[in-house]
Amino acid sequence: MAGPIQLTRMHRILIGVVVTGAVVIAGIGFAGSYAAVRELALKKGFGNFAYVFPIGIDA
Repeated sequence: MAGPIQLTRMHRILIGVVVTGAVVIAGIGFAGSYAAVRELALKKGFGNFAYVFPIGIDA
């Protein structure tokens, strides 16, 4: 059997860059989705609940 995989410093840096990029892209997507759903909920008369409604939809 092979031993554990050894990650070089460069591998760890690349993994960090990819994870950071994925988190940024996910954050942008969530912010856009939240804004669109909140606006729609406000137009449909959800009142103050419109500010938490998008979180339930996205989750």
